[in-house]
Amino acid sequence: MKALDKAKILKAAIGGHGKTTLIDRFCAGDIDEHMDIFLDIHATKDVVIRAGIAIFQNIYHAPGTTLGAIRYNMFSRKAAAGLIKPETLPPTEGAATQHSLRADLQTRDWMLLQSMSLDPSDYGWMVGVHGYEPVPTLDPMAPEELLRFTSCNSNGDCSNRRCSCKKNGVKCISACGNCKGITCNNCIHDGVESGEDSDLDS
Repeated sequence: MKALDKAKILKAAIGGHGKTTLIDRFCAGDIDEHMDIFLDIHATKDVVIRAGIAIFQNIYHAPGTTLGAIRYNMFSRKAAAGLIKPETLPPTEGAATQHSLRADLQTRDWMLLQSMSLDPSDYGWMVGVHGYEPVPTLDPMAPEELLRFTSCNSNGDCSNRRCSCKKNGVKCISACGNCKGITCNNCIHDGVESGEDSDLDS
């Protein structure tokens, strides 16, 4: 499999890493054994998840280090420099898990030359109001103590970066000044996230 094809598998949602950077990592050969898992249509989800997390660890030059530790170390360095862009941090393990499952499903569809070869809801997607939408993570967005201090006062529908919650990649909650995590386009309704972030590729 060409490095460019490998880069396409995990390109989305890797903040701060363009396709060229990913190709360089793949060409180095450090993650070939993990990438090969995505080419095995018989690989179990647990095996796929472990391979996906290992790939993320290598992308951030920290094989064997938990994604949580990598995030903490990068956050600390950026905080000391006075510039923190959440989108440039590595994904949480929960987010990497869902992303790896989506990449696995997409790769299977490419290899089998068919879409919807498996149930997308078992592979990092959920049915939303606009079709299939990615599951960001099954983990809590943040500790409850922190969420109480993460809220917006947006006067709009919270669908763009003027909403501080949207800007930081978290859903609006009851502590938000106007929407109360109920009436906007960045909240959760009946267990399904609102918004139009993405549809499942066919």
